[in-house]
Amino acid sequence: MTELWQASDMELLAALGALQTELNTTWARMLGFVREVQSRGLAERHGYGSVADLLRDTQNVTRSTAAARVRAARDVLAARGLSGQARAAGLPVTAEAVAEGAVSAEHVRAIQDTLAGLPAHLEGHRAGLEAELAGFARALDPDAVRKLGKAALAGLDPDGPRPRDGDPTRTRFALVPRGAGFEARGWFAREDAAILRTALSPLAAPAPAAGGVPDERTMAQRQGDAVVDLARRSLDTGTLPTEGGERPHVTVTVPLEVLERRIGAGLLDFGDGTLASAIAAEDARRWACDAQVVPIVLGATGEPLDIGRTTRVVPRGMRRALVQRDGGCAFPGCECPAQWADAHHILHWADGGVTALHNLVLLCPRHHTLIHSEEWAVSLSQGFPIFHPPPWIPGGPRRNPLHRTDLIARPPGSTPNAPGSGELARLLAI
Repeated sequence: MTELWQASDMELLAALGALQTELNTTWARMLGFVREVQSRGLAERHGYGSVADLLRDTQNVTRSTAAARVRAARDVLAARGLSGQARAAGLPVTAEAVAEGAVSAEHVRAIQDTLAGLPAHLEGHRAGLEAELAGFARALDPDAVRKLGKAALAGLDPDGPRPRDGDPTRTRFALVPRGAGFEARGWFAREDAAILRTALSPLAAPAPAAGGVPDERTMAQRQGDAVVDLARRSLDTGTLPTEGGERPHVTVTVPLEVLERRIGAGLLDFGDGTLASAIAAEDARRWACDAQVVPIVLGATGEPLDIGRTTRVVPRGMRRALVQRDGGCAFPGCECPAQWADAHHILHWADGGVTALHNLVLLCPRHHTLIHSEEWAVSLSQGFPIFHPPPWIPGGPRRNPLHRTDLIARPPGSTPNAPGSGELARLLAI
């Protein structure tokens, strides 16, 4: 084909369509590789918990995309049983369209999702519905296929889904980020609600009138304050189970100059895996008035310096410094918080490795297992962990900036924004 600017309208449009077919065909070929990787057990052999986990690293895609590729390979490719006998694809008509490059990954997901919604008592219609949707997918976009699927399900089952018996049976609760704060969502069983309401009742009572002015908070506001008060009292009493060898605590990290000059910001760590957020210098000073202050000396690039203990078991003070440096599991892309992570010796203790910050890294259980497969290597650059993948994973060395916002968008080996040499950073642990 000529240069794009020289192509006629028809040539350009024809080439665009051909490229989509090429993309579809390439995706179909990739599924064959995914299926072969799975059949050989390569994920487990190389330290991964699943094929989807391996795909996330080798193809640099999201967890959902990786899982979708594994699912598609299962449904649109023929397989062989333990006896070596061939088995047809789970979606045979869709598989034909995939092999021809006539449909995309989004089409396959639309068909899979529709069939997943087919009620058990209509299972006999599965093959016919799959064939119809696969036929339409050759000419219609994935959104249209989804709409057709919904219409087909409604026609096959006009009464809709069967009602569920009773209420949900498990109490659930979540804090969802929204704007400058978090929105609470959940559902409580009656007994659980009775326990919670009883504990909140004395804490949610209207405050005594001050200067003749009654408490102006609404009931919902008083109960919200009571929930926080209840959690604060639990933290203060020290009766909660430990995490990572320490009592649960709220942590604020702030350079000494921020406390002294009241300019700048600190980082507030929620302690549950949520990424830290900035707080104003004045708020950090307020927290410092009623907190345990743990000084940590930082190096020129902001890394906590070695505390000097060299036992196999990581002492509490050294773990604090490790948490200050890594923030959580240091493996690239992992969001596991520090309290759920292990302190891993980069050079194993049995091989002469010392228990010092330059030989330690925080890893969640899954990535701790992966590192021990010895295909990934870990080193420190500018005082921070760098992960080196095996040669069959493209992209080169990488770090995890999710727990350290000052490292975001900085390539391995660069110097992050950090306080000057010898400067104190303070961990304010409530």
